[in-house]
Amino acid sequence: MKLIQSNEELEIENYEYNLKMHYEAKRKELDILLTSSIPIQLSNMKTILWINFLMIGLMFQFIKKFPMPDIIIGFFILSTCAILSILFTMLTNRTKSYGVYDDITTMSKYKDDEWTKSRAILVMLNMLQIAIEDNRPVITNRAKLMHIATWFTLTSIIFLAIIFSIKQIT
Repeated sequence: MKLIQSNEELEIENYEYNLKMHYEAKRKELDILLTSSIPIQLSNMKTILWINFLMIGLMFQFIKKFPMPDIIIGFFILSTCAILSILFTMLTNRTKSYGVYDDITTMSKYKDDEWTKSRAILVMLNMLQIAIEDNRPVITNRAKLMHIATWFTLTSIIFLAIIFSIKQIT
């Protein structure tokens, strides 16, 4: 009888160990999303904004010396679209889920038996998975909108280079 009980205890310990390993892997994935991916995206958005505002400022300085408002409209529209899409991205995709289960009363309702640790780890693992699933669309949506804003910015820069080239030729 004692040998059977040892095997069962060993199985429970192994199960808990596997759950802990899985929990740590999910925790690391969530940490990467929250501490790396989202802040880097925010930094890139600020860079795109800075570039577009800088180009608009330079264009206004250029217009003072060489008036050509009809040609500048395309550039201005592209840069404005980039700025608006980045601002929209910053304002709409802000949801962050941290994967923390704060309900202590629920955790205290577990029966105190050999599976208590396993149940608690499973609940925490489930909360981590929900947090990861909540944060992935935020990152994906931001990336799509940043992609559009980047193309607006690049097209705007190319348009600006063409304008300067034409002005230099004439």
